Amino acid sequence: MLRISGIMFDTITIRAGYRAIEIIRDEGLDLSRVKVLAGASGSAKFLVLTGIDRVLMDLFKGRTEPLHLIGTSIGAFRMAAFCREDPLAAIESLEREYISQHYERRPTREEINRETLRILDAFIDGDKIEQILHHPFMRISFLANRCRGLLSSESLPLQWMGLGLAASANLISRDFLGAFFERALFCAPGELPPYAGMNQFPMTVYGLTKDNFKQALLASGAIPAIMAGVSDIPGAKGMFRDGGILDYHLDIPFLPTPILPGKDRLVLYPHFYEHITPGWFDKRLNRLPSRENMADVVIIAPSQNFVRSLPFGKIPDRKDFHAFKGRDRERVVYWKETVHRSQQLGLEFAESIESGRIRQKVTAFAGL
Repeated sequence: MLRISGIMFDTITIRAGYRAIEIIRDEGLDLSRVKVLAGASGSAKFLVLTGIDRVLMDLFKGRTEPLHLIGTSIGAFRMAAFCREDPLAAIESLEREYISQHYERRPTREEINRETLRILDAFIDGDKIEQILHHPFMRISFLANRCRGLLSSESLPLQWMGLGLAASANLISRDFLGAFFERALFCAPGELPPYAGMNQFPMTVYGLTKDNFKQALLASGAIPAIMAGVSDIPGAKGMFRDGGILDYHLDIPFLPTPILPGKDRLVLYPHFYEHITPGWFDKRLNRLPSRENMADVVIIAPSQNFVRSLPFGKIPDRKDFHAFKGRDRERVVYWKETVHRSQQLGLEFAESIESGRIRQKVTAFAGL
């Protein structure tokens, strides 16, 4: 492992789609070419990215061209933090409040919802929502899912039955999930994002306002059977659940070619992994994303060597609440250490851009 001026290299992996990799190998990463910033579902996994997130907020400082933000679940929470007037303080607040979660016993769905709202309230004051919606250059959007049939019920037996049917349909084709879910794309006021026309599944676009912002954001992370659904979103009728069900790691047409032709088109995607799992039901299927959807995407992820060097040899995840049950102090120490160590990822990412080393470091997506 190479170390230069206190920066340890081999902490990040950079993957890119077939159009993006040509641009980066030719000229490095010019952030003015980035049109979309993306964030995936993944609960506590986001803690390993906070070092990169902090660096990005500094690198994008002073930008004037629109930057479209898209996320699901915790990815949507991160995007909201980025749109605050002081994004670094918002990122710090989000990670601090997320780490501080504590449950004496197995929590109910309602308790998890209340705790999630507590986290939201801590890093997004009600009077800051207009600030987020009218950021000088960031245009926030995020995905949730409007449920159909059994999955619109709050009855757990019916939900589990609906999830089983959806998982079975997904084994045949992802396209069949449209019978169970409708995409809900919540967007800031103004011009629609370039991906607003995606049509693999039925979709409705909803406008974000001060009155519906927090409920819509909560819906984006409302995990089925684990959390209660969200049905009281102003301007959006129905039962809404986790955006990661359909769009776990965002296999979407970020920049459709007819809309944004030419070379000034990159999607920057800080991610927990160097691969993309399209939907929630694909976790054990090894299903690859669309090659065309990934064509303009640049992923920055922790390297396998970095992950092995973390406590317990892995990044944090939601299962840690159970694994460290009754030992919250150990979990908190582990998660805080991950946040501290994530600074190395941010430093290497910034150095790779400044030095041009990213041109040699970038590799193609596996299998695409």
